[in-house]
Amino acid sequence: KKCLVVVLCIALTVGSGVTMAYADDGEDANQKEETVYVLAESDGSVQKIIVIDWLKNLTGSQSLYDKSALTDIENLKGDEECKNEGKSGKIWNAEGKDIYYRGSIKKELPINMEISYKLDGKDIEPEELVGKSGEVTIRFDYENNLYEMAKVGGRTEKIYVPFAVLTGMVMDNDVFSNVEVSSGKVINDGERTVVAGMALPGLADNLNVDSSDLELPDYVEVTADVDKFEMTNTVTVA
Repeated sequence: KKCLVVVLCIALTVGSGVTMAYADDGEDANQKEETVYVLAESDGSVQKIIVIDWLKNLTGSQSLYDKSALTDIENLKGDEECKNEGKSGKIWNAEGKDIYYRGSIKKELPINMEISYKLDGKDIEPEELVGKSGEVTIRFDYENNLYEMAKVGGRTEKIYVPFAVLTGMVMDNDVFSNVEVSSGKVINDGERTVVAGMALPGLADNLNVDSSDLELPDYVEVTADVDKFEMTNTVTVA
């Protein structure tokens, strides 16, 4: 778990969403940082979306205006309250403090993830795989949903927003051996194997390159010899 945390912390340093939260005087000196957590099923389908927002009150303002479409908003670190302002606006009674809050949303994600499994080369459902032995392949396919239509060389082209996607997992060496990953790194400490794979969904289409010329994968595939398959969580950071 510690190894996986390190891998994910490195990924998070690549960047997170930062936008502006406005003070009551209309200036944009304050900032808003947002992280989106997606709880997914074993096939990658979305179970729940949780959003954590941090309003950085750099100016010490008494109130902060925030634009948010979240529901079920909960203040995580205080008792400051907010009131609705228009359709998606909210005004927080910040009292000079930062605001940390959580909410939920039902919205299409910028990236879809589909996870598929094979045992000895044959497709298998994850619940059927538990307890079985053989060569297992776990494949993570990512679909980029964010794009713009732009003029390129006189033609209208679909240009995807560039994303780097990192998927990590920790495997018990008593269960998994001979672990390989298609595009990433495998680290073995003798007891566990840490796998981190990276993909760049949509980038190959943007650059219009063939995989034989330059490999820009939109999936991560992990293969291993398995003795009585069991799996803990996998974590993906975009």
